[in-house]
Amino acid sequence: MTNDWLKALTFIVGLAMSLSISAHSQQSVASYAQLDTLARDLSLQFMDATQQLAALPDVERDQRAKQLVNAQLVPHLDLEFSSLKLLGKHVRGLDRQQTAEFTKLIESQLVNMYAQVLIDYKGADVALKTLQTNQGRKFAEAAVEIEKANSERSQLIFKFKQDPQGQWRVYDVVSRQVSQLSVKRQSLVLKISKIGFEQLNHELRQSQRNEI
Repeated sequence: MTNDWLKALTFIVGLAMSLSISAHSQQSVASYAQLDTLARDLSLQFMDATQQLAALPDVERDQRAKQLVNAQLVPHLDLEFSSLKLLGKHVRGLDRQQTAEFTKLIESQLVNMYAQVLIDYKGADVALKTLQTNQGRKFAEAAVEIEKANSERSQLIFKFKQDPQGQWRVYDVVSRQVSQLSVKRQSLVLKISKIGFEQLNHELRQSQRNEI
């Protein structure tokens, strides 16, 4: 191979690497921008939701909290990944159809769980100026500083996972230093151990029918 061929090949390889690095850099910037926008939107919606709930009588609060979660958080939830996290080691014995059904059934349970988080913070002062995002390669989190009327301070953390299409989706919320998904997982794993997965799905179906 002549020196001219070697030079040409080196140039082509270098150009290809440069274009690849440039494309990856642009994707990273776009990915961070999407995460930052989503985290800020969720935080603003959370602040608005807590204020709405504070103005409602107790009898209306639960239903309104669920409506807000369905409208604001559910479209951004990674239900499939959340389901896998909830099932833990038990997912190994299930087929695709069983896990798909569980994913559909568990959605209403997650809505109730996150609605309760909203109710816990009703009327809180959500300080969005302290929003911080921490992005890894496939996982990220955003922390919102919260101050309640009694000057109690805490953080609400949205935990994100990037899906195969590159979109950031929420899979857990940490409230008062407690992972809501972990709490739910403990109760579900204990229940599966006692009654089995099929009976758990049966109870989830019944619960879903009762809510309709």
